[in-house]
This record gives sequence, structure tokens and C-alpha cells, in this order.
Amino acid sequence: MQWLFTTAMGLWGIWTWSQQQERERLTERARLAALYVNPTLSACEDLQSRIYHILELDGLRTLRKRYPDGSYAEEVLYLVARYFGWAVVLTRYSPYAQDRVVIRLGEAVRDAFAATGPEFPVGPFNFFRPEQRALGKLVMTRMEGEYGIEFDTISSYEFKERLATPSLSASQSVQQSLDALRNAEDADHLPGRKRLESAQWHLVDLLQYLEDKEGHSLFSGVRKKCSGPRRGALNGSRRMGNTGELARPNRKTRPARLTGDRR
Repeated sequence: MQWLFTTAMGLWGIWTWSQQQERERLTERARLAALYVNPTLSACEDLQSRIYHILELDGLRTLRKRYPDGSYAEEVLYLVARYFGWAVVLTRYSPYAQDRVVIRLGEAVRDAFAATGPEFPVGPFNFFRPEQRALGKLVMTRMEGEYGIEFDTISSYEFKERLATPSLSASQSVQQSLDALRNAEDADHLPGRKRLESAQWHLVDLLQYLEDKEGHSLFSGVRKKCSGPRRGALNGSRRMGNTGELARPNRKTRPARLTGDRR
């Protein structure tokens, strides 16, 4: 019977060890999520929400009332740069560093800003990959924290000051994007609109996937995707409807295939 007791104690030790390993794994998983996943979710949500409100809910008019000096344009660009920064963090330090779905959806967002084609000409919101990385680095800060490497972003006010530096003030993509946001008659006539639509679609998909994996959501309702301007608006007329109308259901149509910039 001694062998039976020894075997039982051995099995108990193995089970206890495996339970401890699992607890440590979950603790480490929670740490990585708090440091890298949750801030990325916030950056994704803020950007897709701003794009949706601008394109679908007459958000440009609201922003112009709130920021008559046009500083809302820098704020929108800040949200774009903030996403670029956290997207790199997610694929380097988080539990999703090798997740194929996250990589695919992240690449789709990057392509929306970087790719060129007949419907995606070079112009506003067209940031090739080197500039995406540069904008991301511009807003990110890095420090050694109690639980490892910690990242944060500078404020939108500091970002605005950095945009005034010679290197960024000379950037065509940055200046074209700022001018488009300030000068567009309305969202239907916003240059680069299709880029923003495409990016928002993929951001919503990325958020949905990550939130399903994490078991929590930053949004209590159902996110909607931009549905594009009406045909009349594309021909030069104003978009019909008022600012209080409900957004139309998501379309199933996929965006046009793009020619990706891989520089």
C-alpha cells in the first residue's frame, strides 16, 4: 500500500504544480492585457468612433462649433497617430503578437491609410507605412514600470505643438489631411473619405474580435460601420437628412481591392 500512497502524493504534487502554473499564466495574461491590450482597444474605439461621427452623423459641423479655430483637425490626426502607436505595441508585446486574425485586421487598417488605387488617390489621410511608424512614435512614450515596460501617449495639446515643428509642417500628407478636415463643405465632400470609411470598417472588425477574446466591450451597443455617401452627394449635391437621423444598417459590400504600399 506504500506505493499507492506515494503515487497519490506524486499525482497531488503534479496537480498542485499545474494549478500554480495556470494561476501564474492567467496573472501574466491579465498583466499584459492591462498594459498593452486595453489601451489599444481604447485607441481603436476612439478613432473608429470619431470617423463614424464625422462621416455619418455630421460630425464636422459639430466640431466646427466646438473648435471654431479649426484645432479639431489636429485632434483627429492625433487619434490616427495614437492608433498607429498602440497597434505596434499590440503586435509586439501583447498576447496577440502572433494572432493571425489580429495581424490580418491590423494590416487591413494600415493598408486603408497606405494603399493607392483609382478610388484611393494620393492625398488626405494617405500615410505610407514609414510615416505611419513615424506618427506612431511621435505620440508614444515608454518607461520601465513596476510590472515591466509601460507605454503611454502624449496629450493632444503636446501633439499639436509637435506638428508645428519643421519636419512635420513640411509633410504633405499631414498638411493635406488637416486642410481637408478644415475646408470640406461637409462629410460627403471630404477628400479622402473612402480611406476613412475603409479604416473604420476594419477597426470595427478588430474591436469585435479583441473584445470577444477579452470578454468585455468598451461599447454597450452594436457598433455600426460607415455606409458611404448617397449617390446624389457623389454628384455634387448635399447629403439629405438631418443630424438626428438614425445611421443606416451596415453594408455587406467589401471595399475595393487596394494596391498596398510596403515601403
